[in-house]
Amino acid sequence: MEDNLFDVYGTEDPMDKDNLISALESILFAAGEAVKKKDLIKILNISERNLENIMAIYSKELDHKNRGIKLLLLENKIQLATKDCHAHYLKELLGVNDRQSLSKGALESLSIIAFKQPVTRVEVDEIRGVNSDYVMGKLQEKGLIKALGRMDAPGRPKLYGTTDDFLIQFGFTSLHAMKEEHKLPEDILVKNNKEKLKNKENEDSIEVE
Repeated sequence: MEDNLFDVYGTEDPMDKDNLISALESILFAAGEAVKKKDLIKILNISERNLENIMAIYSKELDHKNRGIKLLLLENKIQLATKDCHAHYLKELLGVNDRQSLSKGALESLSIIAFKQPVTRVEVDEIRGVNSDYVMGKLQEKGLIKALGRMDAPGRPKLYGTTDDFLIQFGFTSLHAMKEEHKLPEDILVKNNKEKLKNKENEDSIEVE
């Protein structure tokens, strides 16, 4: 691709692709988190097509030159991230160990939130059949879920959803991609149905007495 294929609007001397890639890298590095594509388009003063072009070129450069970072696409946002093959070095640096992995209850709650979001804690409780307040608090501490707002209902309960960190840590580029590749674990639904059936039987027994 030639340097001046990029149409930078509002200027007589468009930056070449190397300068655009350098600017993109600086922005993403300084941001330290995902940046919306629309914001990058505005800051760099380029079209969406040209942004996609420099992203593709930059991503290939990072890969071919065996750099320690990669370009991560999250929904409609872009972020710099470390490569998976260097995870063990970063764990040593940050003092992370396997004991800090998620519990079964936390993974169960996270799965429900990921597939059903936005969802309230009570809804998560109903599906799991147990109180999820503690595990959801832990998921928030780890930055995997967040409050998205409140439901327009009595008590205005909080609505929860997953974060960009959830997508990054589990290797998904978007929630849509996640739902296409996976389904909500059947054992969660089976467990929920069994709990409901058991509760119904108990209610029937009380009424007969």
